[in-house]
Amino acid sequence: MKYDILLNQDILADLGKKLREHRLNQNLSSKKLSQKSGVSIRTIIGFERGEKNISLKTLIEILRVLKLINNLNELIPQLPTISPIKMMKIEKNKRKRVRE
Repeated sequence: MKYDILLNQDILADLGKKLREHRLNQNLSSKKLSQKSGVSIRTIIGFERGEKNISLKTLIEILRVLKLINNLNELIPQLPTISPIKMMKIEKNKRKRVRE
C-alpha cells in the first residue's frame, strides 16, 4: 500500500485492520488481548475499527502480545555507522562561527 498518498486517518485504519487480522490469526479474542496487554478492550476495538487513535506506548504493548514487536525495525531502518575518524573530518569541514 502506498502510504505516502493516504491521509493519516486512513493509515491508522489500515494499521488497526492489520493488527486485528494478526489477533484473529492467533485465535486471540479482543478481551484476551486486552487482559494480556493491559490496554482497555474499548481502545483495542476502537483502534481496530479505525475509530480511535492510540499512543505509541499502547501500540508497543499490543505488538508485544501479538509477538510483532521485532517488526518495529522495519519502520526506521538502521543506517550504517560512521567511524569516529570520519565524524571528526565532517566536523572539521563545517563552517565555524566567529565568536566575539
